[in-house]
Amino acid sequence: MTMRGLCAVLLVTAFFVAFAQADAFTDRINKMKAAGENISAFNFGKQRLIKTSEEDPGQWMLGLEISKLQEEKTGFIDVTDVPFPISALGDAPVPPPLPDQPQQKQLVQSLNSKLSTTSFRVNVEHLSSYYTRYYTTQTGAQAAEWIYNTLNTYKGDRTDIEVQFFNNSWVQSSVIARFPGTVSTDVVILGCHLDSVHLGGIGRAPGVDDDGSGVVTNLDIFRVLASNNFKPNRTLEIHFYSAEEVGLLGSREIAQSYLTQGKNVVGMLQLDMTFFHNTTNVIGLVTDQVSADLTSFLRLLVDAYSILDWQNTLCGYSCSDHASWTEAGYRSVFPFESIFEDRNPFIHSTKDTLANADLDHGLEFAKVALGFAVELSATVYTTAQ
Repeated sequence: MTMRGLCAVLLVTAFFVAFAQADAFTDRINKMKAAGENISAFNFGKQRLIKTSEEDPGQWMLGLEISKLQEEKTGFIDVTDVPFPISALGDAPVPPPLPDQPQQKQLVQSLNSKLSTTSFRVNVEHLSSYYTRYYTTQTGAQAAEWIYNTLNTYKGDRTDIEVQFFNNSWVQSSVIARFPGTVSTDVVILGCHLDSVHLGGIGRAPGVDDDGSGVVTNLDIFRVLASNNFKPNRTLEIHFYSAEEVGLLGSREIAQSYLTQGKNVVGMLQLDMTFFHNTTNVIGLVTDQVSADLTSFLRLLVDAYSILDWQNTLCGYSCSDHASWTEAGYRSVFPFESIFEDRNPFIHSTKDTLANADLDHGLEFAKVALGFAVELSATVYTTAQ
């Protein structure tokens, strides 16, 4: 084939690829319109200041350019509204020392026996029924309202437990559930994110694993603690963050708020993707952008409360909401569904469904996260010398 002929073939191929992509994009738009979504809510024409590494000073990008980062699996944060780094606002309070070993085993094991994969299934079936939980859509806002209402149902007549929205400049709120401390105002946090995304932004995004798994796990931990009259010494909060998928917007807003208020966060654990494993049936312990000391304690919790082994892994720049708390100067940890190379290949697509989920695998993360909450919300324990 001549060079001219080869160029002609490449041009024709590129045309058909572009045509197919445009056709698929148009199809997604039509489906969103049929679902009643306001397409203008996706803000593809609005520029945001995006960082893709610690060294990157930030680049102004349009929505479609940000979607390209997602497609390329490039980690990023949006620093348009909350300047980087959050810690520049001031020093976080010095947290208390960590336990030298798990010391609430009898209580934790009793509570863990009440966790339910049936609850996981029922709740994630509802959560994934929203066409998308994208942060600027009405269905994304409705998902946050459903989480708020579910928490209020689970708390029953517990007047000491607080459930509130953390409102944002976009339509989807974050949600915070709080067990006030009986001894200390220091805060222990379990986190997850409630939004979902389809690659390219527009499209069906059931988000069962990413991050329906973290949402329903934290809902069930809340259910078990609330129904068993759990009253921590330190304040325990469970956070459901908005807008993680577009640069950790929701968690960065909350971390900034807590730092400016001078709140002392003992530790934060993020649950983001816990329902899938491939060749490695382990709990992956992320070691970048986390607290080394708190991760060491997390290893002890996995050994104490899970049947799975742990394995260290790297997840890259700002891969989930734990990074917001690290950026603010607080201790955070991130247990992940596998080593990062074996993560769920179906996320950000229509295939992130229950058909590709292992709820029993997710139960092991619930046990560890509940152990984290109970162990760190105690105030009397032995510490390493």
